[in-house]
Amino acid sequence: MKRKFVFVLAILILCTAVFADDAKVMPARVGRVYLAPTFGFANGAFDSDAKYNAFGEGEGKMKMFNLGFALEYGIIKWITGAIQWAPGVNVWSDVDMSLGTNSTVNANGLADLFIGAKMQILGEQGPVENESIRFAVAPGVKVPLPGPDYEEQFKNIAKSDPVTAANIDKHVIGIGARVYFDYVINNNFFINLHSEFIGYPVKGDLDKAGLDGYGADLTLKGWNENPASAVMGKIKSDGVDYGYDLTFELEPVFSASIGEKTVLTAGLPFNYKYTPGTKYGVSYPSGVQAALLGANPMSQFIADSDPTHLFSLKPGVSVFFMGWALPMEFKLQYAAPIAGENIGRALHSITFQARVYFKI
Repeated sequence: MKRKFVFVLAILILCTAVFADDAKVMPARVGRVYLAPTFGFANGAFDSDAKYNAFGEGEGKMKMFNLGFALEYGIIKWITGAIQWAPGVNVWSDVDMSLGTNSTVNANGLADLFIGAKMQILGEQGPVENESIRFAVAPGVKVPLPGPDYEEQFKNIAKSDPVTAANIDKHVIGIGARVYFDYVINNNFFINLHSEFIGYPVKGDLDKAGLDGYGADLTLKGWNENPASAVMGKIKSDGVDYGYDLTFELEPVFSASIGEKTVLTAGLPFNYKYTPGTKYGVSYPSGVQAALLGANPMSQFIADSDPTHLFSLKPGVSVFFMGWALPMEFKLQYAAPIAGENIGRALHSITFQARVYFKI
């Protein structure tokens, strides 16, 4: 029986651009610390025909609160190092879904950590100076953090305790880069193009891929251990292939002074994200397929997910108080899904960023 618990990866879509930035870099020896609380909610989904369907009672409406963090520091004039945890940790969530017991379902847990460095090649601070064009690249690595213990989550179902049904991140190493391009029209207005590619070269463990994956792993072990089975001990999991994440964003940005050493900035990002879907597979000797009545036995109890497409609009406004003893910037951003395909939770979000600047 195929399970339908995988819903929490929508949170990654929610926070994809929380720390997306322009092609600027931090001045040398200047850093900033981010704190980004986010409230998100999903009342529907986009199906395989790109149609939005609202959830009814018990069909999976979701609310959540996430805390994200980041640290950026100007290493030299044109290179900024960054550690970003966004989404960071879901400290509270609620999912309107029944598991057939009195257990409540949540989307709690840790996301993975991004470590990278942004290098401005072209621009005011780059090796190639230019006042009207900025270009920067930021190679990086996603460092996996621990996910929920799904053996424990299965026990929670039996005890009617709260259950974390899926991961909020992939929890496998990711390697990729971000690319930034700014066209500066005047002192108050520029247009930013941003793209991100993160590939996952290492497959994840099936028993750590949410309740779906853990249940599939139990079934696979049962087949292999059953003395009456024609495939006893022969089927092995190939792991979970997460493919890659690809994001494009276009953002017009306007800024103006609204007082002495105070700057107001407003942006309207148009964001598109694509994933090829998650693939589950097994390996087995030739001749075993016939005994399982199918070329992919895994598909009998867990399904590969289809490619996803999501278009979002993410308006935001910020105020930067440069004259304070400790300069600070505050930003408010709303993310709204406007179109999509195979998106299990069309998540809206409201994010408040506080950025504190320091010099060492």
